[in-house]
Amino acid sequence: MKSLDLYILRQMWTPFLFATVTVTAIVWLTQSLQRIDIIVEHGQTLTMFGWLTLLIIPSLLAVIIPFGLFAAAVFALQKLHSDSEIAVMFAAGVSRAEIARPILLVTLIGAAATLWINVDLMPRTYRLLKREIADIRADFASAIIRSGEFITIKDGFTVYVDSIGQNGQFFGLLVHDYRNGQRAETYMAEKALLKETGIGPVLYLSNGNIQRFNGKSGEVDLVFFNHTAINLGQFDRGGGDLQLEMTERYLSELFHPDITKAYDRENAKRLVGEGHGRLAAPLYAFAYVLIAIYALIGGPYDRRGYAIRIAAACATVGGLRVAGYILQGEASELGRYWIVYAVPVAAILISGTLITGAFPKGGRRDSPRTSARKDD
Repeated sequence: MKSLDLYILRQMWTPFLFATVTVTAIVWLTQSLQRIDIIVEHGQTLTMFGWLTLLIIPSLLAVIIPFGLFAAAVFALQKLHSDSEIAVMFAAGVSRAEIARPILLVTLIGAAATLWINVDLMPRTYRLLKREIADIRADFASAIIRSGEFITIKDGFTVYVDSIGQNGQFFGLLVHDYRNGQRAETYMAEKALLKETGIGPVLYLSNGNIQRFNGKSGEVDLVFFNHTAINLGQFDRGGGDLQLEMTERYLSELFHPDITKAYDRENAKRLVGEGHGRLAAPLYAFAYVLIAIYALIGGPYDRRGYAIRIAAACATVGGLRVAGYILQGEASELGRYWIVYAVPVAAILISGTLITGAFPKGGRRDSPRTSARKDD
């Protein structure tokens, strides 16, 4: 690789990493707040909270990387312009292809990373995230981990614990089961032990009483016990297979929906459209960067700067992405999935044609002096 290529590569690579990391961190912080209930409601540690929020980063990168490439290309080319290095390069006989080559190399790396995230990393981390959250919410012990509070496990079932020991031991327990209004029951026990059994979690109570309210007679029956048990298996929501959403599926599952399942039958076209959308995503990286290249070096030299061109490029990129999302939905409805690829491919072809047609036969662009004389 030539020294010029390495120089332009550094000008592109550094802002790309900076923009990607910065934007990802900002969006990650806002998204992680949505998981704060893991600590508040389920008594999980900060370590678990951090792990769960880290699992959403791949999905953010899949969207941010193409825009990061665009921002880096605009920044690098604008910097080269402001330092008059572009003018010097063209005066020395450097073609626009030689300037674009290292920029497109970084784009290729970013597009490959986007493809890998969409095909493998994102569904893998989303599945892990969903399973972790399901296990936490299904853990009865974590739901009552806070002593001194009344916790409603389910509508009509409330638990209170004075203090918590080790290995599922509880002291000063009160359980109020009023799901059946005609036969409400209140358990009070000195201590209890929560154990996992073949039928799910079971709460073993010691030294207490049961107060049963008879709705018909209006009387309360009081029964003392030394040992009794409450089956909590009905509250165990962690078992079984989880319903996989679109973002949690691999390509093979998107392109071949399981029509024996209601969700897949109802969303078969959308699932296939999502699969094509993931494959088309890396193409947007090239479309964005080519738009940036055309905006900065695709026209004559402008002594007044390139703010208007940059603004137009930003608007074009934003409109392109919005159009892509809209047409992906339309393609899924119509079953014409080639439309998903048509948007980025058309942008690539148009930008490439404009860049090529913006230069004279020899591939040399006008120098600032030549352009200035033409303006005069």
